[in-house]
Amino acid sequence: MKKDNKHTKSDKRVGFSSLFGIAVAFILLGLAVFAGFYMEKNTYINSVEFNGTYYADDNELLSAIDAPIGLRADSVRFDSLFEQLKSVPYVKDVSVKMSIRGKLTFLITEHQPVAMLVQGAKRSYMSEGGVILPIVPEHILNVPLVYGIDKNQITDSTRTSPYWKTEEFLLAAQNNDIGWATISEVAWTDHEGIVALTHENGVKLIFGQENFEEKMNHWKTFYSEIISRQGIQSFEVIDLRFRDQIVTRNF
Repeated sequence: MKKDNKHTKSDKRVGFSSLFGIAVAFILLGLAVFAGFYMEKNTYINSVEFNGTYYADDNELLSAIDAPIGLRADSVRFDSLFEQLKSVPYVKDVSVKMSIRGKLTFLITEHQPVAMLVQGAKRSYMSEGGVILPIVPEHILNVPLVYGIDKNQITDSTRTSPYWKTEEFLLAAQNNDIGWATISEVAWTDHEGIVALTHENGVKLIFGQENFEEKMNHWKTFYSEIISRQGIQSFEVIDLRFRDQIVTRNF
């Protein structure tokens, strides 16, 4: 009986400790929320900065917004500021944090180029979602060059135009280590669909118009098992459009 009593008291102490810990956690959470409201209510913004930018220029970002310097934090329409910032090329998403000293920091997430679109003398970057980005001379990327598509095709809501097919291919290539490392140029033709050239020796790869992830995996296997033994200089054309075979034209 004595052992049973001791066990029960121990359980009570454990239970009390757990409840006490939960109560303390709720109190701390409440204090944090109160502190947040208090800071927002009583803090004036005295400076603005941007974090997370690589392509976007800070001066351009600052000029795009109605700078809230001198305003009380709870009077600022942050949703409006976010939309203003998203009008700047490369800005994909925005969040914000503020220090107790009144420093407002915009946390920027940028669009990432997947290829350089070449249209005559004009060049621009392509990013996921049909986003066209200007070239930033200070940040030229080693991405595939794309020919034979028109950025006006982005408006195709069915996403079956050559632009969207090319973007689908590029994303599949980007997710494939061998594919992304070996492809230097991409083009669209009505007859063959996606055609790519390899960095090494400019071998022509034909991918067709669909199932790009599967075909990219076939290219990876072919590269690892065949080209690694025979050398890429042995091939002129590698056609990956067919389900059960890879057709090659050799020198």
